[in-house]
Amino acid sequence: MNISIQKQDDLQATVIIDLVKADYQEKVDSQIKKIQKTSNIKGFRAGKAPLGMVQKLYGKSVVAEEIQNIASDAINQYIQDEKLDILGYPITSVNVESDLDIDNKEDFRFAFDLGLAPAFELAISTKDKLDLFEVEVTEKEVNEDIDYARKRHAKLEDAEVSDAESIIYANVSELGENGEVLEGGVSEKPVSFVPSMIEDKKLQKAFIGIGKDNVTNADVRKLFNDNETVISTSLGIAKEGIADLNNSFSITVTEIKSRVMPELGEDYYKEVFPGEAAPTSEEDYKNRVMTNLIAYYKNEADLWLDHEIGHMLMSKHNINLPDEFLKRWLIATKENDYNFENIEEKYTAEKSALQRRLVIDKIASEHNLEATEEDVKMEARVYFVGMYRQYGLNISPNDSFLDETVNKRMTDRDFVSQMADRVIYRKAYDKVKELISIKTKKMTVENYFKHVNEHKAEHGE
Repeated sequence: MNISIQKQDDLQATVIIDLVKADYQEKVDSQIKKIQKTSNIKGFRAGKAPLGMVQKLYGKSVVAEEIQNIASDAINQYIQDEKLDILGYPITSVNVESDLDIDNKEDFRFAFDLGLAPAFELAISTKDKLDLFEVEVTEKEVNEDIDYARKRHAKLEDAEVSDAESIIYANVSELGENGEVLEGGVSEKPVSFVPSMIEDKKLQKAFIGIGKDNVTNADVRKLFNDNETVISTSLGIAKEGIADLNNSFSITVTEIKSRVMPELGEDYYKEVFPGEAAPTSEEDYKNRVMTNLIAYYKNEADLWLDHEIGHMLMSKHNINLPDEFLKRWLIATKENDYNFENIEEKYTAEKSALQRRLVIDKIASEHNLEATEEDVKMEARVYFVGMYRQYGLNISPNDSFLDETVNKRMTDRDFVSQMADRVIYRKAYDKVKELISIKTKKMTVENYFKHVNEHKAEHGE
């Protein structure tokens, strides 16, 4: 066996494996003998067919299987021995042609293309500066949160006249140029909406103080703030058809439900804080809300710092990748997700994720960051706490209820790998916080969201 490598460039190479008969014949002979012992060939007792006949019937398929196994083991061993840092896995070469003519030859050539990981240096230091926001929670935010909670816990009752927070149920019909219902258009489609959520102030005002059977003509797109998903779902049409809708719809009110806000008091506090000691007074309630909001915004600020660290790492490390190889590798290994038609569109996200992963791995390698079994278990606990919370179950990460679930999943290699990745990412980001300069910056809630929204708009998030 002869193995050689041809570098296409710094990021791509082709490994060539040349096999001669002596490299595989012993394994082929052994496999043929095994087949002979178990074969059931017409005209012979089971396991008694002549070796030559077995060779004639199965020889080529055995050769094909054995040389594939030998080549696979050889390429993996070569990568290990040569300490090649590769991306993805080897795939059949487009640079060098393989020669696997089993019918006519006894010597074979396998050629594999490899994507090589780029060499780069970490480019982060104390010269890199980020802000950790300390969001200031005031009485205004406390009162707004209390109002929001009261709305969530409000009871709905039939109402004669709408207010800004009423839920209005209506039938909408598309109108033609003559003001009549458009034939073939949207007709008598039941929808619901809340006036205060309509961004067009004139239209919002038109639905406050009205009663049942009120008819208003308006552009239904404005009713739903030009949100294509909401319009499509509400009218039962495809998003592609929204642009073809006429501007005028008749909106006939069929029902009005108004929220009856709960009064602050012992019963309400128990409803808002189930499963924990309820506040005993309005002052205690407000203090509890204040404490929760402070904790919420601290967590939000920590997460936002991680978000900005992610951007900083990407901007500081412009890493080149073997793009063409990786596109071919994705199509070859993830054929349910990638094909020649969508690879250009989908590759951008894959490339960004891989670049980020390379930087994280570099940080982990240089600073000896590891995911211990205990780290993985704790990360799994946090994972399941978050998952259960989505279903309305509030469970502490230290709750013994989680032990059985976590221990069962620790036998799943893919799950353990996923949790280990989360641990390494978290440790790497924590290490970055030690390596750069972070300044605490006080900020109002309003300015915090303004900053976040401007950042997201700038980066198309």
